[in-house]
Amino acid sequence: MSGSVRLEDGGRGELLITADGTFRAGRADRERTGRIDPALLRRVLAATARFPAPAPVDAPATGRRLTVQGQPGQPDRQWADGTAAPVPAEAAVLDALLAQALGEADAPAALPAALARTEPATGTPRSAAAVGTVAGRAAYALVEADGAFGLTALDDAAPLGGSDADAGLAPTAVALGEAGGRSLFAVGSTDGSVQVWDAATGAVAHGTTGGEGAQAVAALVCRDIPVAFSAGQVGDLRAVRADDGRVLGTLPTGGRGATALRAVHCAGVDLLAAASPDGTVRVWDAGSGDLLHLLVGHRGEVAALAVLTVDNQAVLASAGQDRRIRLWDLATGQPVAELDGHTGTVTGLAFTTLADRPVLASCALDGTVRTWDVYDGRPLHGWPAGEWLTALAAVGDALYTGDETGRITVWDAATGAPAPKAVPAGRPGSPLAALTAGALHGRPVLAAGFGDGAVQVWDAATGGQLLDLPGEGGPVHSLDLTADLLVCGTAAGAVRSHRLTDGTALPLPVPHAGPVAGIAFTPGEQPLLASAGRDGVIAVRDAATGADSRRFATGCGPFTALAATVAGGQPILATAGEDLVVRLWHAVSGVAGPVCTGLPQAAEVLSFAVLGGRPAVIAGAGDGTVLVWDVQDGSRTAELTGGGTAVRAVAGREFDGEALLAAGDAAGTLRLWHLASASLLNEAALDGTPLAIDLDEAGLRIVTPGGAVKL
Repeated sequence: MSGSVRLEDGGRGELLITADGTFRAGRADRERTGRIDPALLRRVLAATARFPAPAPVDAPATGRRLTVQGQPGQPDRQWADGTAAPVPAEAAVLDALLAQALGEADAPAALPAALARTEPATGTPRSAAAVGTVAGRAAYALVEADGAFGLTALDDAAPLGGSDADAGLAPTAVALGEAGGRSLFAVGSTDGSVQVWDAATGAVAHGTTGGEGAQAVAALVCRDIPVAFSAGQVGDLRAVRADDGRVLGTLPTGGRGATALRAVHCAGVDLLAAASPDGTVRVWDAGSGDLLHLLVGHRGEVAALAVLTVDNQAVLASAGQDRRIRLWDLATGQPVAELDGHTGTVTGLAFTTLADRPVLASCALDGTVRTWDVYDGRPLHGWPAGEWLTALAAVGDALYTGDETGRITVWDAATGAPAPKAVPAGRPGSPLAALTAGALHGRPVLAAGFGDGAVQVWDAATGGQLLDLPGEGGPVHSLDLTADLLVCGTAAGAVRSHRLTDGTALPLPVPHAGPVAGIAFTPGEQPLLASAGRDGVIAVRDAATGADSRRFATGCGPFTALAATVAGGQPILATAGEDLVVRLWHAVSGVAGPVCTGLPQAAEVLSFAVLGGRPAVIAGAGDGTVLVWDVQDGSRTAELTGGGTAVRAVAGREFDGEALLAAGDAAGTLRLWHLASASLLNEAALDGTPLAIDLDEAGLRIVTPGGAVKL
């Protein structure tokens, strides 16, 4: 395939797709790259070929312009809104891809991962610091960009703990807090992880491993414990209890993440299979964590896995972009068959039984469903079933397929004819990304996940809907069932667990999908740990245990800073973002509070203080400006002009009724203001960039990469 497609939207950004399937989506403040399946580009090119287009034209500044270039034997073609040749409606899939890649809050329901996958967001490690207490002593935590960290007393610089030169961290934010009678030290990282240690002992308290999005999940009752396995595009596999969210451990993938997971119990062993983007498949003993097999053979990403168990034997089916289905003996790790026939990426696999013989069903982006005899590898039937088939499940002799329109179709597995069964309604207009079958109280059930984040569950025998769970945590990428639990993974990184009986959500700890922008503890008797990410998500958990994790997908775009406090007896969070506003949130419910406006550039740092007897939030902007707002109504109470470079640390405090505010910038300058008069009291040059400020009766102390200094 040759040629390229470019969509320019003056109000949203620009999307460029090249002939090899790579794409770049960008606008002034962000850029993302990724890959699409050839089927998507073929559809766009075929659709545009039906529409005449004039020579390249100038599009209105706020309109859209679509350009197709490099097609063999054809001139460059262009369509533009507001002209005689507007952008064809068939280009809507490109609008969806552009909005999805850039993380737009109003993005259409996401394209399934089989069609388009955005590369993980990246971040740059940076030194970070926070002030607080360790074992009752005023202290500061300092994390270096190279991953080393240290805890130091503020009064006499006594070392209170630390790490070797390389602790394996890639820090972006740090916090100190008190919870459960312990001093805690938390670090957020470029990979979206949040790790928490006991500051006094160095023992790990809780946390999440990194990864971008839970694009693959699997569930299994392992040694009588319901376990949810999940993986993103990068990082290792994560295992947590599916009923209470307790972290059980990780399985290494060499940092590659996984594109598909499947778990099964066979011959007394709990097996977990994970497909990697490089085409390999790893198989573990999930109970012991031992790697049993590394399966090599696919050329291209593996998108689907299925496991068949017969007596004490297990057969794994794998397939993906190379269009070939491979069968593997899981006892030996050896290949047993190769099944060819599909002409597009295989997106779904499911085993069933017909006439007492095991049968494998498959669906693909070529729009067909095929069935195969497992014993001899013979193709049995193949039939057209749509255009972009994105998921497949089997219940008895019925096959269920889902497509990019949200439609679910039921087929007779023996003949390929539409089955005379009740058909679940699906969600027309929202791409279906995942299907899975299971049982509840002995009855077969079918679950589906959609691009708008919704999950639906039906009684497979009657077609009656059992659950309709609203979207939360972003588009659903994968689903699995075990016991009476439903586990799903989403594009935003959330792993959701619900009871099948009533849909009750069970909180699970998951990483941010991208770098952590800020992390903070709330004070008080029931402290919380909050983090805000570049993914636009706020995560809140019990500070002492990490349990009762909640995620708020705010739709506000990338965050740049976070602060936490208690005001009026309620835990309050403040976030700053690239939209140049500071937003206040209730930390438990996620309910949005006042929106504080007026930032000339995005704020890299936030702080709370009581000023004039009222709680206030302070923001340091990228141009050196410092703004102060009233927490209760969001009104701006002060604006202070700095030296023109980004503010990296702020703090405010009242002394005998007089409010003072300190701010340090990237140039290494510390400024102290009298807030009521907005007058500059002092300005001092520091030997290093200020990372944190402590302002109290003991004086003004500033933490830089070289340590703490007192003014």
